[in-house]
Amino acid sequence: MEIHSIYDVAKLLSTAAVSEQYSVATVNVLDACKKGRLTEDEAVLTSVGWLITPEGAARLWSHRNTIESTVTDALMGKTWPKEQAVDEARQTILPLLSIERKRHFVLSMKRANKMLIEFKDKTLAVYSDAEDAASFHVAHVEPIEKTTLYTCPRGREGEVYREIYDTTYEAEQRIRSFDDEPGWAKYANECNEAELLGEHI
Repeated sequence: MEIHSIYDVAKLLSTAAVSEQYSVATVNVLDACKKGRLTEDEAVLTSVGWLITPEGAARLWSHRNTIESTVTDALMGKTWPKEQAVDEARQTILPLLSIERKRHFVLSMKRANKMLIEFKDKTLAVYSDAEDAASFHVAHVEPIEKTTLYTCPRGREGEVYREIYDTTYEAEQRIRSFDDEPGWAKYANECNEAELLGEHI
């Protein structure tokens, strides 16, 4: 592979970028370059290190699980006491991460039934079912992708609210709450009603 311009470089991936994208250790990406697993048309050594074509990276590593599926497989069905959920989830996930992902890994509890796992390129929300107040039981894992709903929660004509949720899963829970099914959007008491209604439009 020959590089003739900055435009050629822009199409290529660094070893760190490949590591992030495919959740593979950087040292393994380097080995693939040095040992010929990536062909001369797929990787080139430059003054700034190895650069790899997206096609070459996909050929070797596209079969690998995404970070979303890796975390989901590791956590689904796990149950911990709520006060230990963050530490237990961290201990479960860390051994599965590449060096690059470990470097940017942040895990925090957003509320009693929602945990956030943040990486450099993606944030995952981990949800617990609401049946056991003392435990965090992993019921769903989903990337943060804002979802907007337009609702009339009090049934008053002309009273419409814009509600924005972190994931489609939370939006679905909100929709189910209107059908009198279990859902986190159902009002527990009057004090949190304003927060749940969102923006009046």
